[in-house]
Amino acid sequence: MIKRQTTINRIFRLSGIGLHTGRTVTLEFLPRREFGIAFVNNGQLIPARYDMVADTRLSTQIAAGGASVATIEHLMAAFYYSGITNCLVYIDGPEVPIMDGSAWEFYHEIWRAGVYEFPEPGVYLQVTRPVEVRHNDAWVRIKPLNTLDITMTIEFRPPVGKQRKRVMDVENAVSIINSRTFVLHEEIEAIRKAGLAKGGSLDNAVVIGGESIVNPQGLRYKKELVNHKILDLIGDLYTCGYRLLGKVEAHKTGHYLNNLLLREIFSDPENYAIY
Repeated sequence: MIKRQTTINRIFRLSGIGLHTGRTVTLEFLPRREFGIAFVNNGQLIPARYDMVADTRLSTQIAAGGASVATIEHLMAAFYYSGITNCLVYIDGPEVPIMDGSAWEFYHEIWRAGVYEFPEPGVYLQVTRPVEVRHNDAWVRIKPLNTLDITMTIEFRPPVGKQRKRVMDVENAVSIINSRTFVLHEEIEAIRKAGLAKGGSLDNAVVIGGESIVNPQGLRYKKELVNHKILDLIGDLYTCGYRLLGKVEAHKTGHYLNNLLLREIFSDPENYAIY
């Protein structure tokens, strides 16, 4: 269990294609003494915090001072699972690269860099009162608990259907970290007409078409799709700036509701405690 602030042990770089822009992007990871994860784009520091979130269409985008960084959720989940609380990420493009559609490559490189621990505590945010947000038939709620316990339910047409999974803290970490983003085949044209998913392919996303999975190799896990929704949720929740403690129950949630939950938590100091 992480008890103190941490950072990466050395500088490293990663490059890849942006899912929505199709552009090659390079990330440079630097150790950071100051608390929190932050990005630097065009010389502008952008804290990876819930109150910096500017857009939640198909990804989580943060913005400040005229600069922005999109699709941060997989990298934020990798930081969470790696136990990193402090890091600077320099980026030379508008979005974090999609890599293989999961958080695995980010997690692997952070693990290779190693973890340096500082003496300062203050890394946990414990929910002290129930909080819930809803939008149409989707919802996400959190109740007080002394660990992170997540139950996620998703519901799509066949072959996905209804899937449910529960994970506690870093339990089943590999299967969550290694699960890829996904899209319904019939949604691809509309997404591209909106100027998004220019870098999407079967190399970085699971495509659900007709009655089957389009990807030649199929799924990595039987519950890969609900696994990935948990990955997204963890990445989004880590923008609270702390390791969140609480019992989370989510149904058909997405980036918008995940961010709304954090805003609702922070709307009243009686909802949480930091230690």
